[in-house]
Amino acid sequence: MSRPTFSLGIRYWPRRRRGATGMLGTWSDADHGALRAELSHIAELGFDTVCFELRWAEAQPVARIDTAALRGLERALDEAHDQGLRAVVTTLAASFGGALHLPEWAVGYRLPGDLLRARRFGPPVPSAGDGYPLILAADRYRAEPVRDLYAEPEILAAQRSLLREVVGNLAAHPAATAWLLGSDVERVRRAATNRAAANWWADLVGYARDLGARTLLGAIGTEALLRTNTLRPDQIVRQGAHVVVTAPPLPPLMPSRGSEVRMARLLHALAVALIRGEAVQPHPVIVADLGIPTVAGAAQGVVESQIFGRPLSLLLADEETQATLVEQALATFQREGAAALWLTRYADLAPEFWRLPPADRSWWARTTGIVTADGREKPAAAAVRSFGARLRAQQLPDPLSVPVLALDPERYWRDPVASFRNLWMEWQ
Repeated sequence: MSRPTFSLGIRYWPRRRRGATGMLGTWSDADHGALRAELSHIAELGFDTVCFELRWAEAQPVARIDTAALRGLERALDEAHDQGLRAVVTTLAASFGGALHLPEWAVGYRLPGDLLRARRFGPPVPSAGDGYPLILAADRYRAEPVRDLYAEPEILAAQRSLLREVVGNLAAHPAATAWLLGSDVERVRRAATNRAAANWWADLVGYARDLGARTLLGAIGTEALLRTNTLRPDQIVRQGAHVVVTAPPLPPLMPSRGSEVRMARLLHALAVALIRGEAVQPHPVIVADLGIPTVAGAAQGVVESQIFGRPLSLLLADEETQATLVEQALATFQREGAAALWLTRYADLAPEFWRLPPADRSWWARTTGIVTADGREKPAAAAVRSFGARLRAQQLPDPLSVPVLALDPERYWRDPVASFRNLWMEWQ
């Protein structure tokens, strides 16, 4: 029997562009020479997978799809294929670079029909806390409600339109091996019920599969694991898709420095346990978005930032601390049977772009890369290169199993906050 394979991936969006205005992560005017060089470097470091983030607001700024964005993404897929990289395309996501991010038409009440629906069905449920978090709507921040992404007919039609253009045109591309749909939507707006979230997911997956998507992925973040009206891991797997556990050390769970990998291990084990507890045969789970911002220039120690629309004091790490986290994470998740580990970002952002959203408010968009803005490899890159070489040479130990959590899913979902708190105390 062949040993299970472990995939090494990293998220990527174009940081260099022909102009220096508007939003970051824009495919329509990406610097293609820089794109080619950076993807070549990603492959040389030992990564086999690159995760391209297609911002919903760029791809679908209005009812019509932005064809320039699709052409830019297709060129990136061409370059990935030339470098022997598999590509995962993320679309319909509700976050980007540490900010909540949606098309402008998905936020607020702007039309008479919106107000009528609000009077009839009530206002949207805020995603967290009192009031609404700041959402980057297109290219400006707004503290307004999000329209119902799970049930409103116009919104569902727009989602299908985006899938029809993006998946329909690019699913056959040899580099486009998987599609990650709807990441972080629960952070901007939760569904009315868990069943509503599951039905929305099943419809997206079925439609994307009809359009030719070979492999589909669904993301489970900390927000989803602490709520009762969000998509659950077993519901992703029941639709024949794979689970991606997003585990950045960010709210609502904020592990102390040095315990980031321990928290991610628990999230991984919890997702597997919730799938197995529902008698669903799981695929190995992908762990994504591990990383921490590092110091840059005069910025040291604690800095003020904004994470998912809320203010946050953030401790910047030195580069050696970042490398230690990467080393621990690679060894841990390969050993514990994860399907893959995706690091949070390839390269830092040059300071001249810090004034552009979302880097103007989020350190998460600035310095979480394993390469500096001028191309210097951080120590974390050396850790990746060493691990990748041993992975390719099959010199790593055989993987063990995911740590077993004895839990009853029905009991867990009765009060997920209390259940998770108890699990974390035992895990410690």
